[in-house]
Amino acid sequence: MIDKVRVSLVIQSMLSDAMVEVHHQELMEEGQERLRFVKYLVHHYPNTNQDILVDFVYEQFKQFGK
Repeated sequence: MIDKVRVSLVIQSMLSDAMVEVHHQELMEEGQERLRFVKYLVHHYPNTNQDILVDFVYEQFKQFGK
């Protein structure tokens, strides 16, 4: 069973990881990808109390950028 996660928790997690990654040259690209995903979440899910399937939404995000 796949669990849904609250958008606000996903945003917090992504920002925490990005804060570390942007300070390391070899992880910079991953950090920037997380920041772009956070922007996508804020734009598409203004109600951050909403629960989402993170993997599904991330795949939509990746398609959105193409």
